[in-house]
Amino acid sequence: MTQSDEASARLEQLELKMMDLEVSVQQLNDVILRQYRDIEALQKANNDLSKKLDSINESGPTPSAADEVPPHY
Repeated sequence: MTQSDEASARLEQLELKMMDLEVSVQQLNDVILRQYRDIEALQKANNDLSKKLDSINESGPTPSAADEVPPHY
């Protein structure tokens, strides 16, 4: 094998590795984007649930003695 053939073979190997790396990077990017969307949705759901919990925990007007029903014997 001549030096030119060896260089061509090495270049081809590098190009194949580069293509594999590009595919891997694209797959990782897709996963990261999906996780980002999931995190955004979870943060929104968390905020909504926190607001709902706050509204449930808010005390309403305190009942007065006139609102109390007398006990029945």
